[in-house]
Amino acid sequence: RLIVSLVCLVPLMYISMGHMWGWPFLNVFHGAENGITFALTQMLLTLPIMYVNRKYYITGFKTLFHGAPNMDSLIAIGSGAAFTYGIIAIHGDKEFAHSYMMNLYFESAAMILALITLGKFLESRAKGKTSQAIEKLIDLSPKTAVVIRDGKEVTVGVDDVQIGEIVVVKAGQSVPLDGVIVEGNGAID
Repeated sequence: RLIVSLVCLVPLMYISMGHMWGWPFLNVFHGAENGITFALTQMLLTLPIMYVNRKYYITGFKTLFHGAPNMDSLIAIGSGAAFTYGIIAIHGDKEFAHSYMMNLYFESAAMILALITLGKFLESRAKGKTSQAIEKLIDLSPKTAVVIRDGKEVTVGVDDVQIGEIVVVKAGQSVPLDGVIVEGNGAID
């Protein structure tokens, strides 16, 4: 979804905003006679972005109509309104379309969806990295503990340690379980 959104968004932004930045512009988009071409090109570049991100519309309007709007509802309403305004602006004669050709807002509809998709992608990546880091931390915890049983040090799995048993932790070892220090000294992280 992100790739399709970005592939369509870049030319859409160039076509819709390039003239404001003084970028080289194709003649096919200049003048009143090309207003419809200018508008339809923007609309056609917006449609794939809306299609691949349709889940925002499906979820957003469903939750809105159930009386429990969420972030997807806001996305659907905002991008849908921008797209609808663009459709209304090009519906009519050439002079009407030309008067609105700099106020189509197709790029706004596409940008909303593309930025939200980028944000969700980055969030998903961050969650994945966090999950991996937590798994690595869990793997660092010792799987065995040395306990004193019948006056002897015995190595057992951490799940086999009984409440009240004394666990021996020697210098350089990790503490395998929560507990209370009963004797000894040293630095513990």
